[in-house]
Amino acid sequence: MMLWLAIPLTALLYLLVKKLSRRYKSPLMNTIMLPALAIIALLLLTGQDPADYQAGTRPLTLLLELAVVSFALPLYQQAAKIRQRRWPIVLCCSLSALISVGTTLVIGGMMQAEPRLLASITTKSITTPLAMSVSQTMGGIPAIAAGLVIIVGMMGAIIGFPLLKWAGIHNPEAQGLAMGASAHAIGTGAAVDAGPVQGAFASLAMVVCGIATAVLAPPLFHLYLWLIH
Repeated sequence: MMLWLAIPLTALLYLLVKKLSRRYKSPLMNTIMLPALAIIALLLLTGQDPADYQAGTRPLTLLLELAVVSFALPLYQQAAKIRQRRWPIVLCCSLSALISVGTTLVIGGMMQAEPRLLASITTKSITTPLAMSVSQTMGGIPAIAAGLVIIVGMMGAIIGFPLLKWAGIHNPEAQGLAMGASAHAIGTGAAVDAGPVQGAFASLAMVVCGIATAVLAPPLFHLYLWLIH
């Protein structure tokens, strides 16, 4: 039953939350988090097999790949601004990746986390397919990496812009870079809703930080392993 209801149910919940978010301006009205929680609750209450829901939403998963490619449009629209600031952007994104990976390893080391778990959470701030691939090359668990990426993305989409405004960061380019660097595709989606400039710079940060993390994470992780042994 869930196999056939998966797409209509997902679309209905998304449209409902989207309508509510326009009426009630709250960061908690997140079009990813609330439908996901509602579907999880429904599956638990009805005893339906999550695999049936996953199979039913397979067409949406395929469309998601195309949706990620569409982030290139705001990049093209803001190409002139990006070219003018290309080196500061590369520096900021590289530092963001270094800080993300470094702090994860330091905090994980202080908490005596298992290396396999650390390898799974080090890639928390990049998009899901890349995070799963990079964590697996370091001996991590791709499923944990994917789950953590989704959690980080939803947190960024919910508290990202309120936190930036509270910190006094109102420049749309800086906001976009921060969202893309910390909350990958989900944060980029929120940035696109905030404005074309935020969306373009978030898309760019998502790509650059993904590449930087893929390059930096494995050697830093192996350096960490060498230091603790």
